[in-house]
Amino acid sequence: MKSLRWFIPVLHLVKKEFRQILRDRKMLRMVFMMPIMQLLILGYAATTDLKNIRLTILDQDNSPDSRRLAEAFFQNNLFVHGPAAAGQTEMEEHLFRGRADVTIWIPRGYANDLASGRTAEIALAVDGVNSNAAGRTLGYAQAVVRQEETRLLEQKRLSQPALKIHRVDAVSRFFYNPELESRNYMIPGIAVILVTMISGMMTGMAIVREKEMGTLEQLLVTPLSPRQLIAGKLIPFAVLAFVELGIAIPLAVFWFHLPLVGSLLLFAGCTLVYLLVTLGGGLLASTVSHTQQQAMFTIWFFTIFGILTSGYFYPVENMPRWIYLLTYANPMRFFMSITRGIFLKGVQLGDVVQDLIPLFIIGTITFTVAVLRFRKRIA
Repeated sequence: MKSLRWFIPVLHLVKKEFRQILRDRKMLRMVFMMPIMQLLILGYAATTDLKNIRLTILDQDNSPDSRRLAEAFFQNNLFVHGPAAAGQTEMEEHLFRGRADVTIWIPRGYANDLASGRTAEIALAVDGVNSNAAGRTLGYAQAVVRQEETRLLEQKRLSQPALKIHRVDAVSRFFYNPELESRNYMIPGIAVILVTMISGMMTGMAIVREKEMGTLEQLLVTPLSPRQLIAGKLIPFAVLAFVELGIAIPLAVFWFHLPLVGSLLLFAGCTLVYLLVTLGGGLLASTVSHTQQQAMFTIWFFTIFGILTSGYFYPVENMPRWIYLLTYANPMRFFMSITRGIFLKGVQLGDVVQDLIPLFIIGTITFTVAVLRFRKRIA
């Protein structure tokens, strides 16, 4: 009963917030600083050059020819060594968990096939979640194979002119996005941005609007405790974020034919963790802003930075080292990875823990600092 008495005033405040949200139809104007900041960040982060492609090679032939082929991939700055694999299962696990971008399997008998003039086959698998990067990655890998093939042809032709030499055939397959549809990569990212904008920006601006209108002082003289006031202010925007997702996900699945391989329940749980970041960020922005324009500036600045360094457009591995390290402080990066993994790979809870833990830590810190600062302001 005590908890019910505590929550009833919160429900009234939530009802009041929804009414106020529905009445406010003003359009927000873009400001001058954002294009400048976008240009500065894009100049470093938005690069289309592929490099540091993580390559895992499973060489079961272990012959001089197979080792020479494996070494050929690392004679440039495109490929870097990925985690080692003892078998095919472990190699596929590296690709599934995002520890490798490309895997190459050289089966037993590779050197014998080359020596006898038969067609030698290798298996090349590419993570196709990012369709643009996957297609180019496959092209680079096949170019290395063709280059090695040409070298072998010349060598065999010189040493054994009468021997018939066949081509090396690389059998390729794209995982998780077989058709390489770019929308399968971009739409999950759009869902992340929708959650961020709805919950973060609207939270900060709604509280600042109360300050401008003078109604926040009226709320402070009511019997509502600071916790009730914060809960009543934040719950409506959390609900709106889920309503937005409830519209966006069916549209993405049924209209754009986006595959939804994973669990919606897991996605909802991860979204709740991410809302600690966005709601806390909006609340924190409201404590340092006196007008809605200031709140919009503050939230939009960090949102643009978050989008550009989240991997939404380009892989974070392609960014300069100092920006790559900076992305570890970006919660959107972790939620972007979780969302794409759930939609396209069907990852489970154990697979997203490595992204969920830092997301939870950042969210807890942000939300705690925001609540403490807000309570200090209203005190």
